Formats: sequence, C-alpha cells, structure tokens
Amino acid sequence: MNGRQVPDRFTPDIERQFRESRIAGFSAINRNTFWSIVILLLMFAPWDAYVDPAHWRSAFKVRLIGAAVIVATGLFQQLPGKGHWLVLMAKIRLVISLVAATVAASTLDRGYGFAVAGVVAIILTGPYIAIDVRDLLTTNLAALLALGVVMVAVSLDPLDMIGTVVFMLLAMAVSMLLGRVLEALNRRAFALELELHRDARTDALTSLDNRRAIQERAPLELKRARRAGVPVSLLLCDIDHFKNFNDRHGHEAGDAVLRSVAATLRATVRETDLLGRWGGEEFLAVLVDADARHAADVAERMRANVGATPLAGIPEPVTISIGVSTRPSVEPVADVWEGLLKEADTHLYRAKSAGRNRVVTIADNG
Repeated sequence: MNGRQVPDRFTPDIERQFRESRIAGFSAINRNTFWSIVILLLMFAPWDAYVDPAHWRSAFKVRLIGAAVIVATGLFQQLPGKGHWLVLMAKIRLVISLVAATVAASTLDRGYGFAVAGVVAIILTGPYIAIDVRDLLTTNLAALLALGVVMVAVSLDPLDMIGTVVFMLLAMAVSMLLGRVLEALNRRAFALELELHRDARTDALTSLDNRRAIQERAPLELKRARRAGVPVSLLLCDIDHFKNFNDRHGHEAGDAVLRSVAATLRATVRETDLLGRWGGEEFLAVLVDADARHAADVAERMRANVGATPLAGIPEPVTISIGVSTRPSVEPVADVWEGLLKEADTHLYRAKSAGRNRVVTIADNG
C-alpha cells in the first residue's frame, strides 16, 4: 500500500468483500487439513502410555472417538454442495478435539499436567481457522465454555482445573496476538489486491474506468437492464480536433483537456452510469433505463457542458461530438453490446463528418 497504514476495518462494502475473500480462500486451502488436528489429537497417546501404563488405553479410546468425529466432519464438508459448511466445521473440530484431549487426560492417574500441553497446542491452531480477530475471539470463548463444562462433568481435581484454566487463558492470549498479526497481514494483502485491481482498470490521467474496465462492466450493466426489463443506451464521445490542442499548446495542455472533459462528463451523467475513457480522446457512457429520447438529452447536455467549460491557457473552446445508440431490450447480451458499439461509432462518424460539435442519434439518420 505504498507505506500507507491499512485500517482495522474497511468500509462496510469492502469489509464484506474482505470476509468473503477470506472465507473463499480458507475454503480453497483447508478442505483436507482436518487430518492435521486428528494427528495432533492422537500424537499425545504415546505420552499417556508412558506416564500411566495402567490407564492409557482408556485415554486412547477417548482420543479415537474424538478423531472419528473429526474425520466425519471433514468427510461431510467434502460432500457435493456441502463446501459452505467448511468454516463452521473447522471450529467444531477445534472444540471436539479440545474436549476429547481434556477427557482423555482426565482418565489418567498421573501426568495430567503434561497432557494439558496437547490442549494448549489445539488452542493455538485457532488463528488459522478464524476469519478475523472477532471470529477468533468467538471461537476461543466457545472453546473455553466447552472446556469448563467438561472439567465439571468429569469432576476434575480443583487444582488441575485451576491449572488448566490458567494454561488455557495464556494460550488464548497468545492465540489472539497471533490472530491479530495474521489478520493485519491478510488485510494488507487484500487492500493491495484491491489497489492493484483498481489501478489495472482505472485510467491514470482522468481517473475514469479504462477500456478494460468498461469491457468488464458493460455486460454486467446490460444484464442489469435485461433483468429490469428497461432500455439501455450507449454514448460514444470524441473531442473535436484534439490533435490541434497538442500541436498548438503542448501535451500538457492536451492532458488538461482530457481531464476537464472527463470531469464534465462525469458530472453530467448519473452516479450509477458507466463512464470511462474508451481510448485516446474518446469516452464512452452506458446508460441503463435510458430510452433514445433520454439518451439524446443526456448527450446534448454533455456537449453543451463541455463547450461551456473554459480552460486556462487555451483560448479556443473545447467541443465534442457524440454518437448515440439505443436498444429497447437486451437479448442476447453479447450481440446487443456489439450492436450498440457499432451503431454508436457510425453515428459518431456522421457527427464529425457533419461539422463536429453535435449529437447524432438513430432519429437523425432517418
């Protein structure tokens, strides 16, 4: 982000995109990671056998039951159409493994204190299954509540209970710190991705959408018009005699003309209308729910507003020519888009051939 600080929270819309991105990324790389927590749960069985040879089999049975439930949740999320359960299943697995590890340790006559290390290790996996710190806090509180219920249910020795809670709180504190670091990194990466995406689709000179962005957004606008059952219009604008501005006043003046025209056009159309720099001195606007008459009115306002906007250091007025095309219905989208472009380009050519500084629509062509 070029040294800029990434906020703890984005705007509501960007925050929603961030969470959706985190969930999608989490789902993409964690479909089979449930095996890791199974291994973590079972790997402490040799320690149980070492510290309490007489009771380790009971503890191992508990660990096996917990592992079986965890595997079941992992296989469930891989069923067709069940992938959206993955995030919740990961949290359930953490709680199940925590409960199983605690119950297994409680069946031992010796070594409970060391067996708590397995519970701590499970807690520390929390940051890797949480979307953000708030989600991690909720997960940790649920785990702590489950742990408390289990300790009471198995009548754990009060001293062991206190020790377990202390270890858990310390582990959760470390978990939250780690989660905060991971979230900051994730937010920074997401913000950078947004910035790169925006830069790749924004014209640096005018700050309007560039041709690539228009080609991506235009089909979406046409689909929106089709769903709403409304007409759609396309306005193709060209700055008249633009080369003369560069030749007479230099390229800086030409850039100033482009920026001024872009700002004027943006102020003329609706905020929801698609407007961008189509290339060189051409601009393109897509107006949803705009019939031929409305589109012609907007185009005429564009032309008049640009002509009425003076530019410092440029004595001659800046004018534009506009070709307008309209479709009362949008079906199919691809054909409509190509048809609108071709027709608007034809009308623009006629506007320039007729003397420039004018709007040409289908009505002007008989």
